[in-house]
Amino acid sequence: MWAGILASLPLMMGVIPFSVICGASASGIGLTFSQAWGLSWIVFAGSSQIVFTHLLGSGAAAWVIVLTGWVVNLRFMMYSAALAPHFRKTPRLARWLGAYLLVDQSFAATLGRIAEGRSERENVWFYAGISLALWLSWQAGSIAGILLGSFIPAHWSMDFLVALNFIALLIPLLSNRLMWVAAAVGALVSLGPQLPLKLNLLVAALAGAVIATILEKLWKPASSGPSS
Repeated sequence: MWAGILASLPLMMGVIPFSVICGASASGIGLTFSQAWGLSWIVFAGSSQIVFTHLLGSGAAAWVIVLTGWVVNLRFMMYSAALAPHFRKTPRLARWLGAYLLVDQSFAATLGRIAEGRSERENVWFYAGISLALWLSWQAGSIAGILLGSFIPAHWSMDFLVALNFIALLIPLLSNRLMWVAAAVGALVSLGPQLPLKLNLLVAALAGAVIATILEKLWKPASSGPSS
């Protein structure tokens, strides 16, 4: 477990500021302390919390908020599928708790640990250490953000924090032309005519995902063809 805790320390440099922003954004739209912290406990997914805060603050319907958050978090299904074969002997209750604690950073670090050929027991304890440490740091940052947000005047908009945070998250992921095209399509759709029920963000996310899937299938044969 200590190996996981130690591995989490450098990751906290990115996790804590993000959690502070999430907490401040939730407080900034008028959520009470218990509501804002409850969001952090129940969801525990920064991108979804930011989306929830933005859509709730703009008056979107509940089903739109839930569905958009689900789309944003689809990647965790792939993460779980990748880790599941390596945790087969782990008790079911522990796996359920592990699914709740799963985040981008713990997934990447644990996958790297698995690649080293460690035993399942070692991998489970590593995952437990890094996941619990990141969860605690996230909750601490969320509390700080909620308290900070309560002191921000109501006429100060927090929307710019949402935009800046998403840009900071997005840029490192744009590692190939497929990612760039998907991001461009999503951005263009989100800037289009205002859709009913605040559906722009959901439609933009789906459009980017669909275009990326289609282009990946079209470009793969060309990139894997015979070389001269």
